[in-house]
Amino acid sequence: MTEYEVLNLMYLGFVQNGMFFVAMTLMTWLGFRMANNVYNSDADMSAKVFTSIFCLFVAFFFYTTNQIGGSILTSYTSQLVEMGADSGLRLKAIVDSPAAAGGSIQTAFTLFILVFQLAIVWKKK
Repeated sequence: MTEYEVLNLMYLGFVQNGMFFVAMTLMTWLGFRMANNVYNSDADMSAKVFTSIFCLFVAFFFYTTNQIGGSILTSYTSQLVEMGADSGLRLKAIVDSPAAAGGSIQTAFTLFILVFQLAIVWKKK
């Protein structure tokens, strides 16, 4: 396989992953809306529990989407490095960054969103 073909396959993987990212962003927004509605109304315990479960699922799927993006980047970067392609060396610097797709900063941000949503749901008015 040539460098161009590997890069093309990587970008195709990122298109699919990007669509999931958009969906998870919309679901995160919905989680914040649900949490706000629970907070601003006299919601019973079941509403709080179901909203919390929804937010947990969205956070898990958001985390998974980020990890898939990181796996795409890592696997194709290693193929490019093995080929000796210049693009592989540039991408390797991105993979080694904590802000890379699937990295520790994205994971921390996903956890921050989840804690923020759950705090809205469970705090006393």
